[in-house]
Amino acid sequence: MENDQQESLIQMHLDYDGGHILRETVRWSRFLSIVGIVGLSLCLLVLALAGTAMFAAFSRLAPGIEGLGDLAGGLLLVLLLVFFAIFGLLVYMLYRFSVLTRKGIDHQDQTVFAEGMKCLKTYFLVCGILGVLSLLANLFALTKLF
Repeated sequence: MENDQQESLIQMHLDYDGGHILRETVRWSRFLSIVGIVGLSLCLLVLALAGTAMFAAFSRLAPGIEGLGDLAGGLLLVLLLVFFAIFGLLVYMLYRFSVLTRKGIDHQDQTVFAEGMKCLKTYFLVCGILGVLSLLANLFALTKLF
């Protein structure tokens, strides 16, 4: 029974409407990934240009306590690097989905198409984890208010 279901999923063919919708999805995901790459690049450029001013502002945070501003600046740098790494991964996975899926559709290559779908799965998995963590952080912040 399970083997029959796996074979039917592997041998699934798209009709014209399904293929058209999938091509539109690929087009939009490519557009959004390019916008994400440009946005992350601009953020990195601003960080590179204004980074020293930001760290100088953090060092003036606590003038009486020696080294606290440097610690806060270092923590900010680590958090920004984690942010750029996570969202860089998301943008990369979305772009890779669009490229591989389009190539799989154009060349009728099931292996390349499946690889593109794996990238989309990874994209949604990371987005889901970030969503749950964000929800938990908001709930935690709300409990601190009351």
